[in-house]
Amino acid sequence: MSLYTKIRYFLCLFILQANLLGAEASVQLNAVTEYLPPLNYEQDGKVTGFSSELLDLIAHDMGITINKEILPWPRAYSRAQKEANTLIYSMARTSEREAQFQWVGPISSRRIMLYKLAKRKDIVIKKLDDARAYHIGVVHESESSKYLIRLGFDKLDIASDDENNMRKFKHGRFDLLLSLDWAAVYNAKKLDIANEIVPVQLLISQNDYWFGISKRTNPEIARKMNVALNKIRKNGRLDKLRQQYLSENKKPVPF
Repeated sequence: MSLYTKIRYFLCLFILQANLLGAEASVQLNAVTEYLPPLNYEQDGKVTGFSSELLDLIAHDMGITINKEILPWPRAYSRAQKEANTLIYSMARTSEREAQFQWVGPISSRRIMLYKLAKRKDIVIKKLDDARAYHIGVVHESESSKYLIRLGFDKLDIASDDENNMRKFKHGRFDLLLSLDWAAVYNAKKLDIANEIVPVQLLISQNDYWFGISKRTNPEIARKMNVALNKIRKNGRLDKLRQQYLSENKKPVPF
């Protein structure tokens, strides 16, 4: 190979690598989520929360831009299925959803529980079937409410979101509250009843939360996001972020 050919070869290789790096640096993802504090919520005009901050760490390490937006869950889900360069969070990875998205995670545990007010000594729950005798507050179109419906529960009181569900619970509109444990403690604290709610039954403890990426997005992005997440997990930043939110919002749960 002549010197000229070698120079031209390495020049082409350099240009190709530069273009690839430039393309990666110019990647912009749209992230859609629902209002589910403390995992995802809006504060002072900014989308934040445990999962949102973790997503920011991943984007920073990858050198990409992510625009986050809070939407009603059905609308967010539809966009993440149809639009390229779009991801949705915090989402349970279920068998029904497995083939619909590319997955980055897991990012946090998902424990759905039933709660009662501490003053309700008359409510005794030893197994899930015992809860059939009581009215249960649930969030509209949530996976956990659909789970109860599939099991034949029919005494359900529907709320638009977890905070409104907790508010109705506080005022005695129903007997039991169905909620993600993180969200229950966060909303109880916000409504000044953190010491007045008692977990009585663990309903769901599988299917951790993940980031779901549109199938129309370059698979290399999902792969590199998983690499970045693993590094964040290994160097302790994930635990540090989790402890930040747990220390602010969580109390022991006897399950």
